[in-house]
Order: sequence, then C-alpha cells, then structure tokens
Amino acid sequence: MRKLRRVIAMALMSAVVITGTPAFNNDVKAVTINSDAGAITQWQANAITNPVAGKLVPAGYIDIKWTSADSLGEIKDYKLYVDDSLVNTASATTTQFEFYTTTVSSHKTYIVANFTDGSSVTSSTFYFYVTKKGLCVNDKMGKMLIPDDMNIGWYYNWGINPFTYSCYTDIDYVPMIWGTGSEKYISSIALKGYKYLLAYNEPDMGANAGGSNINVNTAINNWNKFLGNNYYLGSPAPAFCPAWNNGTWFRTFMSRIDQSTIDFIPLHCYYKTYGGVKAANDFLENVVDKTYEMYHKPIWITEFAPNGWGYSDSNGRKQCKEFLEAVLKGLDERSYVERYSWFSFDTTDGTNGAAALWTNSTGVLTDLGNAYVANGNPEGYSYGNCKSIDNSTMNVVYASLNNDNNSSINNGVAGNSIKKPGKTSIVYAKSLKKKTAKIRIKKVAKAKGYQIKYSDSKKFVGYLEKSTSKTTITIKKLDRKTKYYFKVRAYTKVGKKKVYGAWSKTKSVKVK
Repeated sequence: MRKLRRVIAMALMSAVVITGTPAFNNDVKAVTINSDAGAITQWQANAITNPVAGKLVPAGYIDIKWTSADSLGEIKDYKLYVDDSLVNTASATTTQFEFYTTTVSSHKTYIVANFTDGSSVTSSTFYFYVTKKGLCVNDKMGKMLIPDDMNIGWYYNWGINPFTYSCYTDIDYVPMIWGTGSEKYISSIALKGYKYLLAYNEPDMGANAGGSNINVNTAINNWNKFLGNNYYLGSPAPAFCPAWNNGTWFRTFMSRIDQSTIDFIPLHCYYKTYGGVKAANDFLENVVDKTYEMYHKPIWITEFAPNGWGYSDSNGRKQCKEFLEAVLKGLDERSYVERYSWFSFDTTDGTNGAAALWTNSTGVLTDLGNAYVANGNPEGYSYGNCKSIDNSTMNVVYASLNNDNNSSINNGVAGNSIKKPGKTSIVYAKSLKKKTAKIRIKKVAKAKGYQIKYSDSKKFVGYLEKSTSKTTITIKKLDRKTKYYFKVRAYTKVGKKKVYGAWSKTKSVKVK
C-alpha cells in the first residue's frame, strides 16, 4: 500500500472521439518570457514524456510526466488536462502526476505552463490508449510468443523478475510474491520502483494442484512484511471465489487483517466444461460482481479460462471463444475491474487445450488467441499483425504431437523445431533522389523474409510497414527534407503464419 496517497482524478467514462483540432493545441498566450520561438515550440512538442504517445497503457494508476518549462520563464504552476478536463494543478517544481482510469479508451492529454507574469504556453496534444488486458505467462509458456502482437498493456510471470527477452522490455511488468519463501524479496522489489505487487498465489490450494498452500494464520501473521512500501498491494489471489461456500480461506484472511492495506483483489476462476455466453455471464455476476460487493475493492482477474476440453474438441474451442468474447466485453464495461489476464493452456494439453491462446513451442496463435488480440482494445488503437490460422491445420498439428511427443510444429506436421529467427540489423540506410531511401538488411539464416517499419517519428508514433524477401529494398513516396527512422525484423513461417524475430536497432536518414 502506498505510504502517501496522491490526489487521484477518475477519468471520464465516456469514449473520446479523435477527430478535429485538439483544444488549446500549440497555444501561446502573450508570452513575454525571455525565450525565442524555437525554444517555445520545442517545449510544446516534447513537454509530456510519459506515457508515450500512441502506446497501450495498463489501466489503473498512470504516471503522467512532463518536462519543466522553467527555461522559458518563472513558473507559477502547471495545469494538466486529460480528455479536456482539468485533473491537476501542480506547483512550479512538480513534473509528475498520478492519474487513475479504468476506461478502455483513447485519452487526450496536454499541459499548460503558467508563468508569474500572467503569460502561458500550452503543450501539443497527444493521445495514449488504455487497456485492462494482460498476460500471465511463465518462461516455458512465453519464450516463443511475440507479446507486441497481443495488444496487452502488462504481464506477470508468477515471479519477482521480468523476462530478459527484448520483446518484453517495453511491456509493464508486475512482480509477485508467490509463497512464503519469496517474502525476503519484498524490500528489493520496493527499491526497484514497481507500481504494483501481487501477493500469495492460490494460498488456499494444495501444492499438488499448483497452489502455494499457506495456512491462513501464517498468511495473516506475515502480512505486515508486505506493508510500508510505495506500491499498490494486491491481496492473496484465492483459487476459490470469496463469494462461494468454499471461499473460506479468503474470507478468514480479510476478516482478520486491516482491509485498508489492500489496494485491489486478484481473482482466479476455471470453469470445467462450462463455456459460452451463459458461463461468461455467470462468471461476471457470481465471481466478479459478488466479490466486489463484498469488499468494494478494485478487481484484477489474474487467471481465468474454461477447462476440460482438449484442443481437438471443436465444440470446446467454440465454447471457449464465446466465453472469452463475452467476458472481455463485460470486464471492460465494469469500472471497478482494473486488469485481467487469460490463462493459456498449451494446444498439446489433451485435457484443457481448447483454452489455448497459442502453442508454447512456436508462439503461433490459435483462433482463440486471435480473439484475445481482437477484443478488449481501446477504439482507434491499431492492433498487431496476428491473423487466425486454420483450425484444420491445428488439428493436424495436435494429432502429430500426440503421435510423437518429441516432435515440434513445422507447417502443421511433425518435424524439425521451428524457432524464432535471429535478430537482424540494418547495414545501412541512405537517401536517394526522388523522395526514396535505400535500406540494406543483414541476412538472417533460414529467414523467409523481413518486415520493415518506418516513420518520421523517433518513437514510431504513426508508421508504415513493408515486408520483403530481399535484403536490399527501396522505400518510395517519402516526404522531402524529412528525417525517417527505420527498424527491421526477420520472420520465418509456420504454415501461413509468420513467426517474427526481435526488432533491430533503429537507423535514421534524412530524405532529399
């Protein structure tokens, strides 16, 4: 729980339409400060440094940061606007505000710097996108996955350290103290500045079923170890819903600790061979709603999925997809739900594979995985390159894996293991005549092709993409006298699905 609570502004619940000219954009009111126009323009364009414009941001508490305008004159205060509403007036020395929202939407933000002489400068306006959707994924599950294509804002891995894979580095990570053996890491987690901490994982479940199996009295006695740090603290995540008859562990825990130390409640839920819209509504009403009504704390759902159907069960896959689509819609509509993460069984799981979002050994998404990609997104956000794969192909894969436990997926049959291609690089990028640029790509062994992303923004806010099987390519129809940024990644294929490697470092060139 945070030591000092900052003033929080709840975001407007209505959707924002991104059309027209933003209010106050690039506005300068009678600036008499001792600065040239270039310095003012530069501050306006670069004032807000976090969140990154156009980025998916996880719902909850969001740090909005800005650059001081004191080089332009003597600051009186700053006024921060989100969705055209004033959410904070900050002192002259403040350059950060913690904004709260659970509205899955685009959010418009800008800041006004007011000076002591009565003049003011308004920053440029930009948009960030809020999602509740995340991933629960361990190393075995997520090593081959491309999370950038999943349209998620956060992830956790039941551990205390984020993955070191480059494709996870830009995604918000939430650490967890899984069981009593990990409590010694709480102080180091606090020092790293994480905004949230998840507590014990399924303490009401035996170790043979994946729970941390903690006696409720032990958890109550140890709870003080979690307190006094500057993060938002989740309660233990029960395997059994607090509102159910068998939810006694959690109810006992909450009755004997100071509930003000709990910032949010994580829930788990697995329905055995119970899916579709009916199961979704039951989950929303009898798990999510009833738990909120009991404690009036924000809710996270950190593990959930129907189970009991293998991947080869077409009806099971249909039931899971209907459940997912209905549940995500319901969770997004509930203002007290902050975040959620589906639990993806592997397609090779003969008992539960119908709930798989991807195949662990390849990272290739299932139809259900693509439904997770396509749902739960803020309107206007341009999501990833994932496309559905044919179920009949996956059935062949499933059969092949059952016939040979040591085989891996290779275009839908057993054979050599398909791995992500190695990281490539841009050998050079140079400008040619007639608004074109030439890119040379370092060849990667066994790559089927390369994807190039380019933009006139260093942060790739607004970009174009081009795929090629060649290592030298000419990009046409660029703007003259404009600096462009390029990055590239290699891909191979599993069936018709592209499997991407990591992005290269960025190279830039000014077009003639």
